[in-house]
Amino acid sequence: MPLSKSLILNDTIQIHIWKIDESLINLKKLVSLSSEQKKVFGTRKTLIKKKQYLASRRLMEIFSIIDINGVFNISSFKNKNSFYSISHTKKFAILSFGNVMNGVDIESYRSKIIEIKSKFVNKKENFATHSNDIKLLTRLWTSKEAIFKCMLIKGLSLKNDIQIKKFNHESKVGFANVYLRNKKIKVNLHFINFNNYEITLAHI
Repeated sequence: MPLSKSLILNDTIQIHIWKIDESLINLKKLVSLSSEQKKVFGTRKTLIKKKQYLASRRLMEIFSIIDINGVFNISSFKNKNSFYSISHTKKFAILSFGNVMNGVDIESYRSKIIEIKSKFVNKKENFATHSNDIKLLTRLWTSKEAIFKCMLIKGLSLKNDIQIKKFNHESKVGFANVYLRNKKIKVNLHFINFNNYEITLAHI
């Protein structure tokens, strides 16, 4: 399927979404993989993982984003003053890119988020500490995942190093602070609900 949705934020960052409904054979016809990418593709064991890899690479080809090292499990890269990030679910692949550091994450709404909230909710995020609101917790989770990709800092703790400012279901934008030793970095957030999926874009 062609692009499912495209968004341009602040004239600096673009988001593009691909609905993954092709067969694996048809997806392969859409993408030209380098020798390194073929090796990475070969490590994908399940059908859905293979489709996700190809769909995200197709998006990158469309917008001339160069995959520097072919390492798919690193979701954000820096390339000639252009920053980009990849995320996907079972049905969608998503690409963000722009001239500022950014990260993107997409998730479906699942009750499992309640079971794992203790792993990512900061004690200062009291609006979420005692909440079992699946949509609120999913937005919080995608925010932290997007920030993690945006920051490009190995070992960054979603729970201890990232604090999201209070938001609600109607919020379109949000803010967060990332704490690194004695340094505090402010991060901007954009919230998007798409086909009952939560998307968050983070940028500095």
